[in-house]
Amino acid sequence: MLLAVLLCLPILSHAEAGGFVVEDEEDEPSPDSRRQAWALMRLMTEEEKIGQLFFVSLEDLTGEARSVSVPAVALSKHPVGGVMLFGQNIETEAQLLKLTQALRAQAAQNHLFPLFIGVEEEGGVMSRVANKLGYEFAPSPEEIGAAGDEQLARRTGEEIAGYLAPLGINLTFAPPADTVIDRAAVGVQTYGEDPALVSRLSRAMAQGLEGGGVAACFTHFPGHGEKTGNSLSSLSVRRTVEEMRALEFIPFADAIAEEADMILVSNAIVRSVGDDMPASTSNQVINGLLRGELGYDGVVATDSLRMSAVTSSYKKGQEAVAALKAGADILLLPPDLDAALQAVRRALDTGELTMERIEQSVERILALKIRMGWIQ
Repeated sequence: MLLAVLLCLPILSHAEAGGFVVEDEEDEPSPDSRRQAWALMRLMTEEEKIGQLFFVSLEDLTGEARSVSVPAVALSKHPVGGVMLFGQNIETEAQLLKLTQALRAQAAQNHLFPLFIGVEEEGGVMSRVANKLGYEFAPSPEEIGAAGDEQLARRTGEEIAGYLAPLGINLTFAPPADTVIDRAAVGVQTYGEDPALVSRLSRAMAQGLEGGGVAACFTHFPGHGEKTGNSLSSLSVRRTVEEMRALEFIPFADAIAEEADMILVSNAIVRSVGDDMPASTSNQVINGLLRGELGYDGVVATDSLRMSAVTSSYKKGQEAVAALKAGADILLLPPDLDAALQAVRRALDTGELTMERIEQSVERILALKIRMGWIQ
């Protein structure tokens, strides 16, 4: 029986041009990206599977305080799944394109699947690439929200994708799906106070981004609409789950209904779920609310794990294990990459984590890369 099942799996080949190709033996008009992703994992080593979960800074790969290029051996040492770029990594268009091309080439040379190369580019002041390269800022979420214009939101996504994709950037941590409750306390860009409006505008922007070849990530579940504290240190959400169901959850639930590819979970401590852990490492928040109650089975990214809201709660490396146990797929910006990799390997050795759990996340990540057309 097992042999019969294996014979029915897709035939896989590696394109000579440097990309991975998934070939179905059946001519399916809409091949199942999850089925293809599961089959692709047969090509991966355990180290490559673990690496696929990590979305790191360029400096994690170079070992330098500030980097605008990448050493030729960076991805052979750390076969990660994604690289996050910041303003300090950007000097000119030519330099940025050379950097992203070098990252892609290294991934291909090391027989890795295509990388996420990501930035924070929402429009308005949160536009790292536009700011560094002197582009005119795209409309901000506040401007779009004030206009209440879905077409403007979609065009903004298209505009941002229109300059990111040619520079080799394929993911942005946008749109924000936070609903304002206390505007003075929000601390992030938002579309407004009406969750239905936030829902419509965030989904329209995501459509514009994705139509231009840039993956979208809805931020910051369960919502930054009302909080005390600071996301860099200790941020606390004191609303009840019932209150959040009636407001903050709505844009995320609507995005899930429209098959959102990625949702980022914040580092806020949601007191009402019964633990004192940051949401990005909380089983009650990710597995309980996002995956369980809202039924989300797409890619879950943590917020930056190097924020002190997280590092103050865990020994070095353990934040990565906690996030995976809680249901996260992408470990964004671990404070110490080597320590996090070692902690995940130890957790596998002791049985605290299983390879089946790792493969659940890898399958989701590869399926997204297939749907975006990066694995053909």
